[in-house]
Amino acid sequence: MTVAACEAEAGKDRVLHLAVEPGTDLVLFNALLTYIADKGWTDKAFIAASTLPAEQGAALLSRPGGAPNDQPLTDFAAALAANRTSIDDAVKITGLKAEDIVKAAQWIAEPKSGGKRRRTMLGYEKGIIWGNDNYRTNGAIVNLALATGNVGRPGGGVVRLGGHQEGYSRPSDAHVGRPAAYVDKLLIEGRGGIHHIWACDHYKTTLNALKLKQIYKHRTDMVKDAMNTVPWGDRKAMVDAIMVAVRQGGLFSVDVDIVPTQIGQASHVWLPAAVSGEMNLTSMNGERRMRLTERYMDPPGNAMPDCLIAARLANNMERVLREQGKAAYADQFKGFDWKTEEDAFMDGYAKHEKGGEHVNYARLKVMGTNGFQEPATAVADEKIVGTKRLYIDGKFSTKDGKAFFMATPWRGLQAPGKAEQKAKYRFLVNNGRTNLVWQNAFMDQYNDFVMDRMPYPFIEMNPDDAKELGLAAGDLVEIFNDAGSTQAMVQPTPSAKRNQTFMLFAFPTGVQGNVVNAGVNELIIPNYKQTWADIRKIASASETTKRLSFKTPQYKV
Repeated sequence: MTVAACEAEAGKDRVLHLAVEPGTDLVLFNALLTYIADKGWTDKAFIAASTLPAEQGAALLSRPGGAPNDQPLTDFAAALAANRTSIDDAVKITGLKAEDIVKAAQWIAEPKSGGKRRRTMLGYEKGIIWGNDNYRTNGAIVNLALATGNVGRPGGGVVRLGGHQEGYSRPSDAHVGRPAAYVDKLLIEGRGGIHHIWACDHYKTTLNALKLKQIYKHRTDMVKDAMNTVPWGDRKAMVDAIMVAVRQGGLFSVDVDIVPTQIGQASHVWLPAAVSGEMNLTSMNGERRMRLTERYMDPPGNAMPDCLIAARLANNMERVLREQGKAAYADQFKGFDWKTEEDAFMDGYAKHEKGGEHVNYARLKVMGTNGFQEPATAVADEKIVGTKRLYIDGKFSTKDGKAFFMATPWRGLQAPGKAEQKAKYRFLVNNGRTNLVWQNAFMDQYNDFVMDRMPYPFIEMNPDDAKELGLAAGDLVEIFNDAGSTQAMVQPTPSAKRNQTFMLFAFPTGVQGNVVNAGVNELIIPNYKQTWADIRKIASASETTKRLSFKTPQYKV
């Protein structure tokens, strides 16, 4: 069963594709929850034993001081009441057929013959994470998993499907606050004086990108112009000039990355970082499998791992502040005496994460490529014992071990400006990755094989829409709205719905983020996916794009 705009590759039979209207996933999940509950198909024993009791849920919903925009965590009954959605209402909003919604509910939760429960794994990815009312839509999926007892049991689960390596150990968000600051907005408003960039190219990947680029370049140029007035070698005069420019609204930018970036062109300092293979890397994937990738070559020049760059910055801050007699301030930078990546790992993960006391580099080397599944629970014969499946005992990571449901009623296109954009412009400009291009093309932009195949980002569109606009495969078009404009090459796609397109995101020769408006949710999470714009022809297919194949990259089973 898939929920997506276009049909994905799947089997020949027993396949259900739910092509919801853009941004209406939340309505579908609430309708499924309602239907399943009304049919009596919920896992009542699991709800009673492992989720918040009803009397506590009501108290959470009405807690003193709770902001009206809070995401209300509560019990099952209260969440069901808040989220109740009929099949008829879901049909009107999602555009689906009633029988398909009912079939989905049956596949998820209708008991098998003999009364045995069905096992359902609910996986989600960027369409939810970066889509309409994303945090609450995510909560609606978890509601469905909890209500049907599909957490902590074989064959069940609720999880994002991202499999790329990641891993960090960090302090709480107490020093940042919740929600975190909307940094792009602060920069656009002229606030902040120093901006540190770590492994990100905002010019290609952020929302409201055109506006950010305009302001960012102007503010960083103010500092560059001031720096250019100082004779070479006069350090004090250089620092003074920078600070005068910053106090007048300029911005000093520091970029930490492995390759030159577009936003890096505006920066004043580049700090070259090391990557996997040039450093010892501990990371995990989507199944919580931690591994150690050992260093096998030197990084280029004076590049070093991010953690050691941060440590050297902290060391220098502590030294300078002590020289200035600011001991209390200097003390805030103590504790970063890391010499190796393992020092950082032991100071962070081993000391602070659940099961971290069982993990070190020597034991990770023993575990080899297979690693272990977090959290670690013990060490046996110098091998780390991991956790195959979370929550098998029905206890969760809350104070009392009880899981919460969330009240997630439908509120339309949540992010400010989205509904107005939809009403004003013709085409949905959905966006995301493609298999050919890794992430935001940060390395692929230097790969002739990739760039020859993809000189511009593609925009998939229905052939009838393309014909109506006088467009053919490979034509160059402008995508524009009141947030900005960008360019792409046309790829006619029969599976695309009328007036709905899909564009490759974060590409260096056409940035889709230029047309994503600044709207976010209460937790400052962007909605990249629901963007509307108009499209017009710039030029017919050039010699560069004429030679390309525009056959569908999808295959049929």
